[in-house]
Amino acid sequence: MLRGIYTSISSMINLQARQSIITSNLANIRTNGYKGEELVSKSFDEVILSNNDNYSNGVPKHQILGGLSLGIKIDDTVTNYKQGVHRSTENKTDIALDGKGFFQIQDFSGKKFVTRDGSFKINSQGFLVTNAGHNVMGTNKITGNLEPINVGNDKFVVTPENNIVVNGVDKYSFSVVDFNDYNSLRKVGDNLYSGENPIKANNFYVKQGYVEGSNVDYISETANLSETLREFEANQKVVQSIDSILYKIANEIGTVK
Repeated sequence: MLRGIYTSISSMINLQARQSIITSNLANIRTNGYKGEELVSKSFDEVILSNNDNYSNGVPKHQILGGLSLGIKIDDTVTNYKQGVHRSTENKTDIALDGKGFFQIQDFSGKKFVTRDGSFKINSQGFLVTNAGHNVMGTNKITGNLEPINVGNDKFVVTPENNIVVNGVDKYSFSVVDFNDYNSLRKVGDNLYSGENPIKANNFYVKQGYVEGSNVDYISETANLSETLREFEANQKVVQSIDSILYKIANEIGTVK
């Protein structure tokens, strides 16, 4: 009976973590470039049940009753990197990537990160920056250096082939990188990711005046949330039922009235 409580409670802990991820996905459904997450669960290692209740000629013999799973546990949280839907904004500083890859970003300390959120703006020094103020990195077509993109107050056009033309001069290209192993990517806040061993991305096009929306499916996530709540309530009732039985065993059975 106690095993039943352990099994139900382990399931409730798992469901609570799943609910937290689902609500985070729903909260970020309008966040540009957001990638939804999913909880991966797995069973605890199966245990073997046995006893010595098999008697032969008055001698107890050890017997195997079979295997038993003690519930499930949290294995990992997986991010879905599928591309979100592009939305037209007609804003020249909004940039979307069509294909695989990430914009390379440099924070205030000089560390490099990546993002799919291309809702950029121009700061007071003329640099192209994220909403948090981090520099958008690009390759200078004249020097070949990787540096923060500076368009000043001039008019600029971004071609689908990733050419940033400033006042008619082909001046920059966005530094777009990809990863062989997306499992190395970690969310670090401000819609940024850190990753190991970035490589130059090739199979993509650039769309100016567009942003990539969240890839979270509202209907699917809402259904998952309802299912999670129902499963939690079912496990909760199991625990309450077992607790009621244990209370009677401890306080009523064997009582002399």
